[in-house]
Amino acid sequence: MTNVQVMSIENARKKVARARKELQLAKLNDTVYRGTRYSIHHEPSETHGTFVYRGRTYTK
Repeated sequence: MTNVQVMSIENARKKVARARKELQLAKLNDTVYRGTRYSIHHEPSETHGTFVYRGRTYTK
């Protein structure tokens, strides 16, 4: 195998891993219990600031 082939296989594995993580996050964010949809997103009443950690934005 050449270096280009190895790099393309590694990139494909990284893309699959990222897609798997995104699907898992989407499943966690979209919850259905007995046919009723629930959203786990809630805004806090007081915010101290908006921060970004590893690409995820959150308020504290």
